[in-house]
This record gives sequence, C-alpha cells and structure tokens, in this order.
Amino acid sequence: MLFLLIIIVLFPFAATNSSAAELHYQGTHILTYDTMNRLAQAFTAESGISLTVRGGGCADGVAMVVSNRLEMGGLCCPLKEEEIKNDQLVPHPVARDIKTIIVNPTNPINSVSRAQLIAIHNGRINNWKELGWINKPIAVIYRIHCLDRREPVRTYLCLDRRLEKLTEKAIRVRTDKELIDRVSQFPTAIGITSHVFVQGRPVKSLALNAILPSVANVMAGKYPFTATLFIVTDKTPTLETRRFLDFAISGRGQMIIMKNLAGLP
Repeated sequence: MLFLLIIIVLFPFAATNSSAAELHYQGTHILTYDTMNRLAQAFTAESGISLTVRGGGCADGVAMVVSNRLEMGGLCCPLKEEEIKNDQLVPHPVARDIKTIIVNPTNPINSVSRAQLIAIHNGRINNWKELGWINKPIAVIYRIHCLDRREPVRTYLCLDRRLEKLTEKAIRVRTDKELIDRVSQFPTAIGITSHVFVQGRPVKSLALNAILPSVANVMAGKYPFTATLFIVTDKTPTLETRRFLDFAISGRGQMIIMKNLAGLP
C-alpha cells in the first residue's frame, strides 16, 4: 500500500518536471536561419525538452549567456580570449558556414582564385577587364561584421580589424540582406555572404579556385572558404543543455545541419 502511494505521489511530479524542462537559444542568424529551428523540433520530439530559438548576432549570443538570461548563444566568429578567461564561456563547434562569393546573374565570370579575391578587396584589381570581362570598375560590396573578433571573411581576405586595407571604393553594408540586394541590383557588383542566404535569390555564386560552394564539396575537403559555427555556454552547462549539444553533433543532428550548412570535419 505504501509503495502504491509513493508511485501515485511521485509519478505526477516527475511528469510535470519533465514537461517543464526547456532551453533557450539566441545568436548568429546564420545558424538560426532554419537550421536551429529544425534541430529544435527534432530534439524536442526526441527528448521532450522544448527549445526556444531567437535570431540576432554574435554579441547577442554572448550577452545572453554572460548575463545568465539564456542557456545558449550562437556565434559565427571565435570567442575572444577575455570572454573565455574572464567570462568563463565555452565554445562548442556544431557546424560550418559556407562562405559564398556572389555576383550579378548577368556577369559571365564563373570562377575566381583566392589571390584574385584578395586583390579585388584591397584594390589591386579594380576593373572587370582584369578578370576577362568588360572595362568597368568592380563594385565591391562588403559587410562590416564583428570588427572586435577574428571574423572569418576578414581573415580569409587578409584584412585588418580597422579595414584600412579594404579598398576605399568598397560599399560598406551592415547586413547580408543588404549585401545580396546590392549585388542583385548592380551588374558590376561582387560580395561575400553565407551560402544559406543565397538560395532562391537573384544572384550568381562563383566557384573559388574552380570549386563551387556546396555542402558536398566542403565535406569532401574541396571547398576551403568556411567558418566554424559555435554554440556558446557557460563553463557548467545544465544537463538539458548538454543533451542538446550532444544531439547537435550526433549523426542525426549533423544530417539536419547538412541540409543548409556543412557538418563538422
């Protein structure tokens, strides 16, 4: 009788406690864009733990975790040393962003080399004629992003944090949407964005060193222009947070990720 009473008392409590479990994420829109929502849906179905997903930027993700308002933040750039040491944040790699060079669809150029891409952005190549097209200036559209971090695009292009090496003629924008819109509007424009944002947009992706940007080419080690995407937590993530991180890097999680992004090496 006592055993039966214990079951009756404790079972409702256990069920309520499980259903109340929830997690929260905010951060880089690259990871948020469809991918985190897909992961959250699959994770909740498997674990019963709800996961609320919000967009934003790297700074948002860090601020939310540091202030203990959310369990997880998303980063498309590495943490700074002081964030690891002083704020005791921990970065967890979960995916790879595929950086994509885009031009207007009317542009006949199909491929550029890294050396040419660097020269275009520092102003040593400033006319499409130098790349075998028309005698018109190259309109470089550049997104200013995370100047206080080791931002992957800036690093790949050998640019400094103050962008003093970036061509003075570059058109500087703040968002990927604005960059894509500019490239789609101007026949002589070129820009770099994330592969996840290009699908269905009126722009053309260039091959880099004759290799097109794609999940398959990244996973095969052929396409080199990528950036690791992180979920950041404090140094002692909750059991529920740990379960989600394990799910994200599991076989099932990586399959979901690879619908839009590249998986981990």
